[in-house]
Amino acid sequence: MDKTINSIIKLTEKIADGESFTASKIINAINCIENSDKNLNVYKGILIVYYFRKYKDFPKKNLNKLKTYSSFEKCLHILRGNILNPTEIANTFLDILKIPDSDGTIRDILMGCFYGALWPFMNNPKNFNIAIEYGLALIESAFSLDNFNIHKKINIINGDQGIKIINMAGSGKKEIKLLNLSSMAAIITAATGKKIRENIVVEKTTSRATSSITGSSDIFELAGVNLNLPIHKMAEISLTTKLGIFDINAIVPRLNHVYDGRLYNVQVFAGLVGGAAIVNPVDADLINYGLTRGSTQLCLAILNRLYPTKNILVLQGKDPHGMPVIDQVSIAANTEVAQIIKNKITIREIAPEDFGFDFIPFKYVETTQNQRENLNEFIKILIGRGDKALKQTVAMEVALNLFGLEVVDNLKTGAALALETINSGLGIKVLEDLVVHSDGDKQRFSSLANI
Repeated sequence: MDKTINSIIKLTEKIADGESFTASKIINAINCIENSDKNLNVYKGILIVYYFRKYKDFPKKNLNKLKTYSSFEKCLHILRGNILNPTEIANTFLDILKIPDSDGTIRDILMGCFYGALWPFMNNPKNFNIAIEYGLALIESAFSLDNFNIHKKINIINGDQGIKIINMAGSGKKEIKLLNLSSMAAIITAATGKKIRENIVVEKTTSRATSSITGSSDIFELAGVNLNLPIHKMAEISLTTKLGIFDINAIVPRLNHVYDGRLYNVQVFAGLVGGAAIVNPVDADLINYGLTRGSTQLCLAILNRLYPTKNILVLQGKDPHGMPVIDQVSIAANTEVAQIIKNKITIREIAPEDFGFDFIPFKYVETTQNQRENLNEFIKILIGRGDKALKQTVAMEVALNLFGLEVVDNLKTGAALALETINSGLGIKVLEDLVVHSDGDKQRFSSLANI
């Protein structure tokens, strides 16, 4: 991520978290946005709505058109501390999303106004109960764009009670850019199930890279997997391969079109309400959702309202300063886990020592500078040749999956099983099966595996 984008993101986060600002600071930031070759209009919207609340005017006269949109007034209403009913929240969001591409810039700016206004409200513990209702309303309105039924999931069990299914997803937009750890963990979780004779099926929600070198969809395609399959076909394949990959773009293309390439950090719908977990089309026993930024407790409550019979884990990895920075288990510091296991809600912090490991700096698992190198690290883990830090980081993710599925009763046991699987090289067979059964690029996979 270049310095301009990073500085804009940091500024909008600080302002949304209550830091004071001057008019000149906002205007300078907007000028940077307008001179950038990236679409940063969502962040422009965040700056505009906070500027207007403070100065009762727009930072630039050419923005006066925003006054003609009722959704802008609703955003100001929220930002001023007023409570709308959930239906109004849903309709305001949907009205913004439905603005046509011919007015795409305005749509993006209004989306930023909406997120900027809603973020402090949703993250205020005093608003917890109404924030749950807002989250549910946002989900219904956003997915209605594609007529996606969030309650109707594909049942692949067909009466076989021995199958344990996990839905893995994350908010993405990490502040610290790491290798494709959750994708590695998905494969190793499936391989561990095979190794210990547990029928574990992993359903992984994926997306393309926006702020990272290699997105989760990208890494599987680079390895030869064919993601261009009907949803039911991929779900069917997962019963055999123990791994299914579901690209968000194929499931909710209209919604993805509005979002694609616009967000570089986690905003309300993109992360806080668990959108990526909800869009997974397969019915699961466990939902494992990583949240980079925002309230894990709120996200857990929203997911629990939608899927009250499921085990749920919401993870938020921290840096050594205690700041949330990644949507997965942290090897460098503690991880906050909001969970529901066997209908019991727990909010806790876990550390590498709970898995039997020491703290390791993030630099050992950070992304490389190009897709090819990332793919090499991906394959090395699957054949048992990754370095120690990477193996341990993946093992922690797998251990949480095994714990959430109630296969193990403690994280240290789960991590030991995961390490055994990683070192055995069984992960590569799971990926090969998925390439073959998805009618993917077998030649590409073979060349990678041979290397």
